[in-house]
Formats: sequence, structure tokens, C-alpha cells
Amino acid sequence: MTTYNTDDWIVTEEGLYIATRDFLIRRGYCCASRCRNCPYINWREDPTWKPIPAEHVRRMRVAPRSLAAARFLLKQHEAALARDPETNLNYHQRMVTHYRGLLEHWQEL
Repeated sequence: MTTYNTDDWIVTEEGLYIATRDFLIRRGYCCASRCRNCPYINWREDPTWKPIPAEHVRRMRVAPRSLAAARFLLKQHEAALARDPETNLNYHQRMVTHYRGLLEHWQEL
């Protein structure tokens, strides 16, 4: 039987294990599984969400789908800035900086 640190997981009423933000930060990379508490990518488009600084992301083995997701989302935010730079300007600029930082850190840009 596997035991889990209760600081690492939240158990829902349905019995699902949800990784905590602290656990995901300690793990050091995004798995692109759309984790509810992902500190690396803003899956929920929450205007108050802030990515962790790229320098806090440790270089580990990065899944190909994580790289693909970061590249895709970088292009999406760059396209949004090109289409209408006035709409959510700060948000898209932050996200472009974030994804470029991740890809540079992952040596994939």
C-alpha cells in the first residue's frame, strides 16, 4: 500500500487525489496533465494567477508533451498580442515572458 504525505495531496469527496501546489513546485516541472494546482501553467485563466519565477523551476527530464504545451501556449499568447495588443495586454505579456523563460530554462527555445 502506498502512503502519501498529507501536505502533498488533497483527497476529494470522490476519493480522487489532487496534488498540492507545494508538491508540484517541489517536483520541479509541469507534466501538462492540467493539474488543478499547477504553478507552472495557468490552466484556469485566473486573472490573479502568477507563475513561479523560471529560476525556481529545476531542470529535470521534461516530458515531450510539456514542451509541446509550452510552445503551443507561447504561440497562442504571442498571437493574442499581435491580434489585439490592448486586450489583456499585461496578462499576455506576462504569459509570453513566462513560457519563454520556461523554454529557455529547458533549453528548448
